Formats: sequence, C-alpha cells, structure tokens
Amino acid sequence: MKDSGHMNGIFAVVLAVNNLDAAIESYKKLGFEFLERTPRAAWGLEAAQFKMGGNTKLELLAAVDLEKPTAQTVKKFLDKNGEGVYQIAVLVDDLDAVYGQVKESGARMLGEPHFLPSHPGVKVMWVSPKSTHGVFLEFMHRGEAGNKA
Repeated sequence: MKDSGHMNGIFAVVLAVNNLDAAIESYKKLGFEFLERTPRAAWGLEAAQFKMGGNTKLELLAAVDLEKPTAQTVKKFLDKNGEGVYQIAVLVDDLDAVYGQVKESGARMLGEPHFLPSHPGVKVMWVSPKSTHGVFLEFMHRGEAGNKA
C-alpha cells in the first residue's frame, strides 16, 4: 500500500485445519488462550478463536458443510496446500480508501466492500489469493457498533 497509514494492525490470522477438535487441543497445549468456538453455518464452516495478545486473534477454520461454496473453497485450499495460514485480516481506518488503492493496483478482489450481516458495523473486503501469493487478505473496518467483532 502506498499509504499504510490506513492500516491499524492485524485483527486475525486464520488457519485452515482438517480437524477442528484436534487443532483446538493442540493450540490449548501450546498455551494459547481459548476464547470461543463458533458455527458459521451460512458458509458451511466452524471456527475457534484464541487470544494472541492485544486485540489480535488466532482463528482455526474448518469446512463442515461441503454443500456451501465457502466450505468448498476452504476444502480446496486444504487439498492443495495442507493445513496452514489461510487468511490474514487487517484492520483499517478507511476501507473505501484502501479499496481504491487495491483496485488501482490491479489486484484481483472478491467483490466490493460490504457490511457483514452477522456483525453490525463491520465492513470488509477480500483480495484473492491469486494477488497475494496464496493467502486470502481481508481488510476490515469496525464502526461504532462493530467494536466487539
């Protein structure tokens, strides 16, 4: 980014895993503080979050309903790459400005910035792993109602 002043840090590092239960136990044994396990039924996923320090989270993500396109994408990633870093979520203060910069760069985006219905006040956009050397890049802005996202 030409103007990294829009970036406020990493919100989450997301790992794709084959077996969520086993991965949760592994990270607990390593000393990570378990926060919660959440279904993402609309996407066919299930996730577990761990505290990493500050406001950054480690999230484990598993595909549970392969009828859903997002779960199919996660499964495809796992089949191709194995378990590992799937996505990095970066907090920004001006998502529209970041969108303009990313679009101008020629990077492949997955849709336009939009609010997440499940998290009021949270607006996101994704950059394709084809433009980021294999990792989904999510830019997110948390407004007043979204500070607990």
